[in-house]
Amino acid sequence: MRDKQDLSIRAAIQDIAVGPDRGRDIGEDHAEEVMRQILDGNESNVQSAIFLIALRMKRESVPEFAGLFRALSSESHVTKVNGKRLLCMVDPFDGYLRNNPVSPFIPAVLAALGIPAYIHGVNSVGPKHGVTCLKVFELAGLSCTARDHQSDVDVAGWTFANQADYAPKLYALLDLREQLVKRTAVTTLERLLMPIQGEFGTDLALGYVHKAYPEIYAKMAKQAGFKTVTLLKGVEGGLSPALNKPMRRFIFEDDLPEQIDEEKAVFEHPFQATSKSAGNAMLDSQDMVEQCLEQGLATLAGKPGVARDSLCLSAANLLQARSAELSMSDAVEKVQCCLDNGLALDRFHALSA
Repeated sequence: MRDKQDLSIRAAIQDIAVGPDRGRDIGEDHAEEVMRQILDGNESNVQSAIFLIALRMKRESVPEFAGLFRALSSESHVTKVNGKRLLCMVDPFDGYLRNNPVSPFIPAVLAALGIPAYIHGVNSVGPKHGVTCLKVFELAGLSCTARDHQSDVDVAGWTFANQADYAPKLYALLDLREQLVKRTAVTTLERLLMPIQGEFGTDLALGYVHKAYPEIYAKMAKQAGFKTVTLLKGVEGGLSPALNKPMRRFIFEDDLPEQIDEEKAVFEHPFQATSKSAGNAMLDSQDMVEQCLEQGLATLAGKPGVARDSLCLSAANLLQARSAELSMSDAVEKVQCCLDNGLALDRFHALSA
């Protein structure tokens, strides 16, 4: 420990980028200060890249994650929505390449079921540059810049928050992140921001892939101030469970467990024996977005198939997490009803008004 703490990026790199298994943690305050300097544009791209990659190679400590997240949160604008308890949904910001996502259509389904919801993200970011909600929404004719979230939630029951609007300094790092090629702590933490806050609280729902992440997500979500956290092992890290496997889901309210055991989060669902996830043929990016929108609108209009099963299970999972008295089968039935009666489709188009 230095006699006088040096919170510069140079000092951070000297500590973390030492060599295999020799990097030293820099602590919460130091991580926060360096991330603030990066967001303010005060550090070179070279040093910023070395810092973020070296942290990932060392493996970020929880205090380092906390410091980085404090910096990102301080530069994120929060819109408050009156009279609501909101559900914040988060998909992988870099999208999907191997599957047709139903995530762009889940908020409309939840809105039809009386749960005000929003999802946030960007149009495109590496490493995947896959199908994102924003690409689908824009193709559907929805304007997703500078939305009036209070009006959206009051009228449509859901909304979309564009990172370009609520975190412009973070959004400005997209070019740097493209040059980094690999995911960094920023990729992990941007999903945990709360761009819209409900007057009566905000719940969080997000997917993960690797079993090390539920603990990180849960701790950072608690720091962010979410009322409850639902973590789902989803296809490509998204909000949709694999249809042909048991679900893995964690729900946290107040106190977090000392250790998160993934095996205790396994439970069956109604589609497990009958359906497989909807794979994506090797299409180009625009064709994939077009296919996703066409399939999603047909599903909202009541068309049967694998996409309907996936949307029913994904939305029912979030409905049942919010309403514990419902069985999963009952939750699925409620979702099926709002698809068949056209209410979910109406909620989707209501956002374009």
